[in-house]
Amino acid sequence: TICRFIQPFVLARFIRYFAPCSNISSTEVIILASLTSFFPWIMFLCRHMAFTRAFLAGMHLRGAYSGLVFRKIMKLSIGSLGKNSSGKIVNLLTNDVQAVERLCLDGHFLWIGVLETIVVLAILWSYIGVTILLAIVYTCLVLFLQMVCGKCIQLIWAKRVRKTDLRIKLMNEIIKSIHLVKMYVWEKPFQSKVERVRKQETVYIILQSLVNTVKIVNAASFASTFFLVIFGLLWYRGAPFDTDFFTIAFVLISYLRHTYLHNFSSAFTNLSQYWVASSRITKFLLCDEYNRSNAVSYDLKNENAHIDVENIASSWENNASFGLNGITFSAGVGDLVMVIGSIASGKSSLLMTLLGEMPITKGKISFSKKSRLCYVPQESWIFSGTIRENILFGLEYDAQKFYRCIHATALNIDLDNLPYGDSTLVGDNGVILSGGQKARLSLARALYRDDGIYLLDDPLSAVDVEVARHIFEKCILGRLNSKVCILVTHQIRFLKYATNIIFLDRGHQVAQGTYDELVRTCPAFTQWTETTIRRLSADLTSTATSTSQLSLDIKPEYLKQFSLLPAGAGNDEEENFLIPSIEKPIQKETIETKRVGSVKRNVFMRYIRAGGCGIFGLLCLFILFAISSALILLSNWWLGRWSNAERIRYRPTNITNSCSSNAQSSISDMSNEQWLKERDKKFYVLLGFSLLTVVLLFIRTVAYLISCHITARSLHNQMFNSLLHAPVLFFDSNPIGRVVNRFSKDVSSLDEQLSDVTYNFVDGLFMIISTIIFIAYMQPLSLISMAVVGIVLERVRRVYTPAVQDVKRLESLARSPIYSHLSASIQGVPLIRSYEAQQTCIQEFSYCLNEHCRVYSIMLAMNRWSGMRVECVVAGFVGFLAFSCLLTYQNLPISDLSLMFAYSFTLMGSIQWIIRLTVDVMIQMTSAERVIEYIDLEPEESSRVRNFQSIPPQWPIGGIVFDNLSFRYSSISPWALHNLNISIQPNEKVEIGIVGRTGAGKSSIIQSLFRMAELDGRILIDNIDTKNISLYDLRRHISIIPQDPVLFNDTLRINLDPFGEYSDIEIWNALDEVQLKSELIEGLQQQVTEGGSNFSVGQRQLICLARALLRKNKILVIDEATANVDHRTDELIQLAIRKKFVSCTVLTIAHRLRTIIDSDKILVLSSGQVVEFAAPYELLCDDQSNFAQLASQAGHRETAHLIQQAKLAATTSR
Repeated sequence: TICRFIQPFVLARFIRYFAPCSNISSTEVIILASLTSFFPWIMFLCRHMAFTRAFLAGMHLRGAYSGLVFRKIMKLSIGSLGKNSSGKIVNLLTNDVQAVERLCLDGHFLWIGVLETIVVLAILWSYIGVTILLAIVYTCLVLFLQMVCGKCIQLIWAKRVRKTDLRIKLMNEIIKSIHLVKMYVWEKPFQSKVERVRKQETVYIILQSLVNTVKIVNAASFASTFFLVIFGLLWYRGAPFDTDFFTIAFVLISYLRHTYLHNFSSAFTNLSQYWVASSRITKFLLCDEYNRSNAVSYDLKNENAHIDVENIASSWENNASFGLNGITFSAGVGDLVMVIGSIASGKSSLLMTLLGEMPITKGKISFSKKSRLCYVPQESWIFSGTIRENILFGLEYDAQKFYRCIHATALNIDLDNLPYGDSTLVGDNGVILSGGQKARLSLARALYRDDGIYLLDDPLSAVDVEVARHIFEKCILGRLNSKVCILVTHQIRFLKYATNIIFLDRGHQVAQGTYDELVRTCPAFTQWTETTIRRLSADLTSTATSTSQLSLDIKPEYLKQFSLLPAGAGNDEEENFLIPSIEKPIQKETIETKRVGSVKRNVFMRYIRAGGCGIFGLLCLFILFAISSALILLSNWWLGRWSNAERIRYRPTNITNSCSSNAQSSISDMSNEQWLKERDKKFYVLLGFSLLTVVLLFIRTVAYLISCHITARSLHNQMFNSLLHAPVLFFDSNPIGRVVNRFSKDVSSLDEQLSDVTYNFVDGLFMIISTIIFIAYMQPLSLISMAVVGIVLERVRRVYTPAVQDVKRLESLARSPIYSHLSASIQGVPLIRSYEAQQTCIQEFSYCLNEHCRVYSIMLAMNRWSGMRVECVVAGFVGFLAFSCLLTYQNLPISDLSLMFAYSFTLMGSIQWIIRLTVDVMIQMTSAERVIEYIDLEPEESSRVRNFQSIPPQWPIGGIVFDNLSFRYSSISPWALHNLNISIQPNEKVEIGIVGRTGAGKSSIIQSLFRMAELDGRILIDNIDTKNISLYDLRRHISIIPQDPVLFNDTLRINLDPFGEYSDIEIWNALDEVQLKSELIEGLQQQVTEGGSNFSVGQRQLICLARALLRKNKILVIDEATANVDHRTDELIQLAIRKKFVSCTVLTIAHRLRTIIDSDKILVLSSGQVVEFAAPYELLCDDQSNFAQLASQAGHRETAHLIQQAKLAATTSR
């Protein structure tokens, strides 16, 4: 800063040498010419060192804030997590912490700007005295206007980020549930919803740009208007001024203009955004934290695992209407406590209370000192990584222990079938795994931790009978034999083995005790079991008599008879065989695409066309930039000529006429009246130039920024449209964080950074072009040095630009793991806390942050490297210009020389700035490139195929033919289905039950029916090949009830009918059919929280059933929909299906054989092939059939009952 203030005085002294009859010696002028380069070199060296420290400090501060936010996430209560959507939290770590970093970079310009203003005004005071007071008032008005604009931007930005939060939250929800969105054909309503939010967000962005335009124009025209004020006042007072004042004032005001335009203005904007960001971060950090209640105590005397619950009551913070009340029980080592009850009875809430997640309002809980809780949630939490990483979850790998857990959870066969074994990457939320595999993986993770108390939230419902029996034997009664185990279950057949049963109803403990005690003493329990058994068409005694009573240390005959393992295989000594002797290859994670080299020209053209103005509109904008730049230069040249005339008019009388030219003599010889007219003319021309400049600046800025924002909105909508129509394989192979990164950080770059840097680039480019033309005109010899400088700068640019672009791409790639880890961690907070794995997750997040900072710091260093070299080269050009003027002086007006050197000084910063901006444009265009990359995703339905077959009005009736069908999920993956040939007749009620072990291809049949991926062969629905009709027509005529019930954060009505196709009466009727009508206090406008967390899993499944009832399609697919619900909900679903889908084709995948035993036919799959396809009774009569063998594993009485039910169904159908 000191060097910047010395420079104008050196320049003024140097220019005075060229004045007529100057008394400056040759030695002095050579020293002055040398100093014109020396001071800039010192200034650049200091500035780049300061910037380096500031950038690094900002980077560290951003990392610290990010880490602080993530640590807070690990501490948030469930209520606080519900109030802070994942989209809002992602936005905190993308935009808000960036505001903190930007303030750290630009914050010191706030005080530097004020200091420079004071010094400049003080210097000018020394030249023109009290006249500067008006300039001081004007400067204060400019500062005030900048601050008002900054405050307005702060208010607008605060509203805008709320829309950004909502948009990213919607994106998160949609991407997580993309399979369901596609099957329901909900792309259009979700697209409209996101685009509506995006439009609202863009309105705020444009408002922010309009206010920002006032700031930009105010700063860009500051020099011109400042001179107009000063020289206008001098003109009005008739006071003289000379070229020295013009030279010093012009250089100082040019510096001040740069300070306001690029530094102070930016710093003030960043300060405004920082206040908003810091308040949002502060509000988040002050959210309620998870805190074990004072009602929880630890027994320091007893080191054995135990838990005592005494008359506790608990409720959620945001839902006091439902809670637990009067819960009392105790459990010690070896106890198996089973929690039962109907839908929404509080079973999961009890586990959450034990974890401390649900606040306790009364009573107390006591744990043993060293007992740790291990929680297995009902909805499995799987993070993106390998199967082994998911099981170890930060612990050391012990092969023996690992494979015991694998075997106990029946995962060993699944791992054998996977080409990469336990090194298989499971994707976000375990996308490549079935529901049963995810449940067993979650259970294996819990077993591996070997804790004292296990809380299992119904893991057996997600698996079939065979696997459930294995898990109950080898895991719950086996490996957890010496633990405290609390099991939420709907499996009545296992109740006999509980040491204690807790029976809940609407949050109240109805009774507790062993099975026999409850049968004797609790009529409600007896009634509940009898009702459930009737629903299952069987009695509990059949389960009891088919098994012998167990003691927990003796292997029962029941388990011996139906064990899946050879006798004695459960002993620890004989489990060594479980460790595979052949090491499987390690699967490598799918790496995000990184383009190499410069951004292609095609990206720029597509960006320009996206805005709608095209090349012609861009050309018009460039003309406005060129005219405004020329006007600014012309007004300064005119002012210089005026100052030169003033110098001549009021020169000292001791200067002889021999020192004057003819032009100077003509000015000197003017009469006072003529001179006053000449002054009036010069002032009014200057006034005209200044006003025209301000108008053009405003027009070009508004037009440019709004066109950029329209382009950004268009690109966002195109990208989202392409994403919605991308094949599901894309979502299965790309983590959520990677996709969200494009819609958060990259879209943010299009909205703000790209428009700013391109505007500054175009503005700076035309300013440099006009400056070079002016200097070349004044001093033609400078063209030689310009050519040399141009060659050197081009050399620097060629080295720097591609390198920094690649580093920027690496930086973008390094951000994706941060968001992926963040998204996964938010979903699994309760489980992470129960495992006490917060530090593991924090370390992983810190690792991702550090990897990003490594790349980011390299990019910062490269920027400083180029900046230092560019500015030093340009400083050398100024020195050359000074010496060339000494050698070839052409008797130019002093004002023209002053203007030429003043512009050469600004050129030093401008060229470095424009090269930086060139790179910044390329860097920010990588965001446009990444957005366009998603726009160009290959759609699941090729745009080249337009001649789709039209479908009849009543299509489909329900006939389905799989004709030599093979199906796989990608062109390089193995076939999941092989040559299926199945025929299902229409015009009658047809129920097809689909069974088979995990990985047999059950879900693949559904995927192929909905054409979710590549298939070979044909699927004919009513003799129409599904390949020949559009995906929209196909999918909207097939209803599905998915295994994982998905609800979106909106009203219940929107969740049921996003298109608005049905009346309220129709929706209420559907809800009445599933018996939910009475439970919806707030009606159809009841708000559904993110993920539907304010409804139980059973209630969510019933809502999904209501969706299917509304659509009234002739084909219904049920994908293990009753796996995670109780028997009453199961019965409700089955009853509604039998009642409402009388003349429909129903395909049911089920783990419970009772669910499908009355189907018309059973389809048994194995390794993607049809093993059996016949009536269930026919298959059960054949002892050698796969279906009969599967049924026999349920016990003799259960098998007999299945045969009886199948026979009854066969008789009825006849």
